[in-house]
Amino acid sequence: MIDFTTSNTYKKIEYYLYNYDFIDAKVSNLKNEISDSEYNQNYTRWIKNKSSSLEDLVIKNMDIERKILKLNKWKMLIDNMLKEFGQKNQLYYNFIHLKYFIKLNSSEIEEKLNLSLKEQKDIQAKILQYIFLLAIKNNMLKEVNI
Repeated sequence: MIDFTTSNTYKKIEYYLYNYDFIDAKVSNLKNEISDSEYNQNYTRWIKNKSSSLEDLVIKNMDIERKILKLNKWKMLIDNMLKEFGQKNQLYYNFIHLKYFIKLNSSEIEEKLNLSLKEQKDIQAKILQYIFLLAIKNNMLKEVNI
């Protein structure tokens, strides 16, 4: 099993879990950034202020579109995983909900789910490994040789 406690991949996966509720808002902000930059980019402004060229704007917008696509992929992956755990493994679903969405600490999770710290770590590792494998399968992470 992969030691997720020191892995950057572990941190990346947990980042998306902890910020799951904000993914839609982040996507919306990025879309607004694209429309704002397109609105503000016109020939007169470019001549007067020597602002960025059209090519720079296109590159910037492509980068933003890539970020939006990445965020939407992670949201869909988490949605599908939650749906699957909701149907097949209620304990894992509840653990994810309490730890990453409500952001309870270990003792509060122990109280609500009757799981020791070791059991929580084991469940957490299994969940993160499962997400890791799904992300690799969907070409969202690069496969690493261990």
